Amino acid sequence: MNHAARTPHTPLPAPGCAVPGRTAEHIDDLLVQVAYGSEDALGRLYDLLAPILLALLRTRPATADDAPDALVEVFTGIWRDAPAYTPGPNGLEWVLDRTRERAAV
Repeated sequence: MNHAARTPHTPLPAPGCAVPGRTAEHIDDLLVQVAYGSEDALGRLYDLLAPILLALLRTRPATADDAPDALVEVFTGIWRDAPAYTPGPNGLEWVLDRTRERAAV
């Protein structure tokens, strides 16, 4: 690996909660749009995160057998709770918290 090719002024990636390799959209931006009632943003958030959240729900004993139904409940909760979301770089953690809460039921 040639470290000399890297300059000390290489820009860092933009802050936020983008899921690498999936899309350039930031989860935080989508959550803010959902908070304002955007069904399109909720759909984009679902497309972005559903595979990850479904895999997480399948690893938890409480939701392993009904992971698809639990996923719907998670996104219903996101729609309901989005107005209480505080914008910032922790959008993914906010979504994961709701997923873990549902998996603990």
